Amino acid sequence: MTATLVVDTTGQICGWSREAEALFGYAAAEAIGRSIELIIPPQLRGRHHAGFGRYVQTGVSHLPEVAISPAVHKTGNIVKVQVSVRPIYDENQKIVAVEATMSRLPAATE
Repeated sequence: MTATLVVDTTGQICGWSREAEALFGYAAAEAIGRSIELIIPPQLRGRHHAGFGRYVQTGVSHLPEVAISPAVHKTGNIVKVQVSVRPIYDENQKIVAVEATMSRLPAATE
């Protein structure tokens, strides 16, 4: 199962797939309009904020093509996910959002 999230350049969730609902426990109505920090562990938020800001400005990620990261489920439990990101551009080739695809790692690798 691969979840898809779309986050605007301010870090607000503007797209949340049914698979994201299953992976993170939040219905789309609960997640859309909230900060992506909803699923980022508190100790990683500063690093995420800096990297995300740089990414939406340049389109250059310092992450590998597919990264492994902890994420926070609605229950507060940490789940390990594989994440891949890609910029979404407008007609002027300006980044207007970021699409992330995520899938949960098997329990043996958590």
